[in-house]
Amino acid sequence: MSSGNPPMYYPQASYSSSSFDLPSKVPRDNPRDSISSRTPEPTLQESNFLQGIKEKKSTKQKFLFYGLAAVLLVAVVLISIYHEKIIDDLAPVTDWLSEHKFGPLIPIVILIAMSFPPLFGHEIVAMLAGVTWDLPEAFLIVAVGTLLGEIANFFVFKSACSARGAKMEQKDLSYGVLAHVVREGGFLVVLVVRYSAIPPHFATTVFSTVGISFGVFIGAAILSLPKALVPVYIGWALRPENSGNKTSNIIEKAVLVASIIVTIVAYRWINKKMEDAKEAFVYSRRKARQFGSSSAALGLPMV
Repeated sequence: MSSGNPPMYYPQASYSSSSFDLPSKVPRDNPRDSISSRTPEPTLQESNFLQGIKEKKSTKQKFLFYGLAAVLLVAVVLISIYHEKIIDDLAPVTDWLSEHKFGPLIPIVILIAMSFPPLFGHEIVAMLAGVTWDLPEAFLIVAVGTLLGEIANFFVFKSACSARGAKMEQKDLSYGVLAHVVREGGFLVVLVVRYSAIPPHFATTVFSTVGISFGVFIGAAILSLPKALVPVYIGWALRPENSGNKTSNIIEKAVLVASIIVTIVAYRWINKKMEDAKEAFVYSRRKARQFGSSSAALGLPMV
């Protein structure tokens, strides 16, 4: 017999499946894994958007739209009829600008100021430059003013209005899908938008708030300068010494027609891209609501 303390014996517990059951749902390490996989249904606004049902414009919106269209139409008609008299009346101003040392800075500063929405009138300033200076100088002045204005617009809205842009994407579905298309499409979409009927300064606010890089933006802005220079040539062609020039008149009309065609084609292309992106855009909003509301319930940051 061995010496020392006797061995200790412990009763062994017997477990059965009936006495010890594992929980039916094992807790997961990540609380997000317990979020329901069911995607919320589209809202009424989103459903109407997908079906192409537009909200009725208020009387004020209709008045502003048709009033602005009427003013622009009347201005175009008056300029086309009385352009010689208008140029004669502006002769003292154009002569002073062309002769003054710092004359070119005036239209450049005006173009920079007009680059911020809701201001408009780039075309009028560009035509005035064409009337005042020879074609190369007028092109350079308008190009510099346009680029500097767009650059200023880009950085001001990027630094001050990014949060507001994000809110607009949530509130205005048309703006939101345009931002979605720009963000997904990159340089080509940015370039086509600048050639479309969308006002350049409005497009720049979209580019700056959706994360488009400055390199992409400035590259598209430079390549879209021909559109901004069309009114310069029209203004130059309206000068008295060019009014009887048959070649100049033909080129003027050809440039105008080509500009209109390019604008319409670009606008239709962008609209097609936006139409094709509607479902993906609305689906991303639905998923954001799903994870956003579930995260809030779990005390997690919004995604």
